[in-house]
Amino acid sequence: MNTSDNIAAPASAIGGAVTVIRISGPDALNIGNRVWQGKTSLSDSVTRKMLLGKVGSDPALAVYMKNPASYTGDDVVELQCHGGAAAAASAMKLLFAAGCRLAEPGEFTYRAFVNGKLDLLQAEAVADIISSGSQAALDLAEKQLAGSLSSKIEKLWDDIAALRAECESRLDFPDEELDFDNTVPEKINACAAAIKDLLESGSAGSVIRDGVRVVLAGKPNAGKSSLLNRILGFDRAIVSAIPGTTRDTVESDAVIRNIPVRLTDTAGLRESSDPVEQLGIERSFRSIRAGEVTLWLLDASCDDPVAEAAAIDRNAPGVIAVWNKCDLVPEKILPDTGMPQVKISAATGENLEQLFDLFERTVFKGERITMPEVALNARSAALLSQALETMPDACTAFDDGDFELAAMELAVCGKHIGEITGKNVEPDLLDKIFHRFCIGK
Repeated sequence: MNTSDNIAAPASAIGGAVTVIRISGPDALNIGNRVWQGKTSLSDSVTRKMLLGKVGSDPALAVYMKNPASYTGDDVVELQCHGGAAAAASAMKLLFAAGCRLAEPGEFTYRAFVNGKLDLLQAEAVADIISSGSQAALDLAEKQLAGSLSSKIEKLWDDIAALRAECESRLDFPDEELDFDNTVPEKINACAAAIKDLLESGSAGSVIRDGVRVVLAGKPNAGKSSLLNRILGFDRAIVSAIPGTTRDTVESDAVIRNIPVRLTDTAGLRESSDPVEQLGIERSFRSIRAGEVTLWLLDASCDDPVAEAAAIDRNAPGVIAVWNKCDLVPEKILPDTGMPQVKISAATGENLEQLFDLFERTVFKGERITMPEVALNARSAALLSQALETMPDACTAFDDGDFELAAMELAVCGKHIGEITGKNVEPDLLDKIFHRFCIGK
């Protein structure tokens, strides 16, 4: 992607009431005036003022945002046309003829990054806002866009740079009686502790941002589909007393305790000679292996609950034993499965909150008291982990008086941390990051 072309793309979904088309580039103002006509032309004197006119024969609003006070940092013109596909296509055709090309995915945000409007963490937060699957995920993404994570990473980078400078000063002035800082190892350890805190908090935040794959498994008629419908609040899966009703996986999105989840209802696990049901059971096992939390449904009303519990696949990820139909046998004593377990009724909703409590503890590997402040994606987490690995060697080298080696280790550490916000990053990585965005962002 380059930053010298004039680019244009719809910045809103086609087919709604209004389509917003964004133009950005050095000649955006002139291009806007070529395709849009109104009583007052777009100019420096009417920045950020919405004007009524036409694009071709279609009534349209237009607004001009002069650089650098725009989303991209370039001159930007936005047109608001009728939302039909034909109207948007007609406007785009005029823009191409006037000197624009179609923006690549994420190119507007890429220009915002290049022009210093956003750092790389904030740019990634834009994509997170678009894909947020819950209010909590949206809140985290908005905090990151506002710079909450960036400020922590910047402080780390500054602290590491200061420590590196301290080590290098000992090399440059070895015989001078200067006031050297002898607490460098303690400060390196403090930076290491700050990185560990970020990794721990960021891991919890990643769960809220990225969500969890939850699989409902168990024997036929254990109540998997009933629980799916109860969690969703509507009838997504067919519920029947006939065993083997669900023969394929049924998937749906939901939010449990502010955690976006992808629920997969699976075919009942049993021996079957029916080839169609066998295919469904094979898919069930594939889904279980691909999941992160497994709600294993057990029939509390069955004649042999010990055999029922013995059927649990204990190698499945994140198993929670869910004794269902407890409303039918409220006084029945059920065996301990040796796994996290809860008694519920999918039919009545009894103890569903207890199930959600157990689900939350399983996801976060313990009690989560407060919302995390940050969410780390895989790229940032990997870079922080790499930075953390350099710190013990930097401490050891400093204690041994090998200040050159200590400075080198801290330089590597600073490089990793700088890559997180984009202080130093390879062009190929930038292309990979921004091509995950949709066209128009």
